[in-house]
Amino acid sequence: MTTTSNLRVVLAVLSLAACAPGEQKGADSAALSTSPVAASVDITSPGEGDSVTLPITLTLGATGVVVVPATGQVEEGKGHHHLVIDGDVPADGAALPQPPVVYHLGNGASDKVIDSLPPGPHRVIAVFASGDHVAMPNVKRDTVTFIVK
Repeated sequence: MTTTSNLRVVLAVLSLAACAPGEQKGADSAALSTSPVAASVDITSPGEGDSVTLPITLTLGATGVVVVPATGQVEEGKGHHHLVIDGDVPADGAALPQPPVVYHLGNGASDKVIDSLPPGPHRVIAVFASGDHVAMPNVKRDTVTFIVK
């Protein structure tokens, strides 16, 4: 082998070694670590301050949890959406009340058509609850206020 060929082989080996997986040090390892995602629900539509006409579709998203139909059972990290409209969320550990204040999306849906709200401002709180309709305190809630024309 010539010197040029030897140099090419050495460079190829070094390039492969640099690309190989290995222990990361410093800032790179922090960027690569897999930290748990904070669980949350959010109202994706309507937006904060929107003016809407009935019927409206409230659309929800979820991060860090799995949306499933209500079974009456508590399953870690699984549950369904609830919408608290113009009301307050009960204390942690208490079951969520029934309509008209709370709409249970117990079928596992992520949207709800609302066709009967009086004109004016309305506050909606998205709450995630386990199969027994008890709000999960570790799942961040979202609140949106909109105006029905």
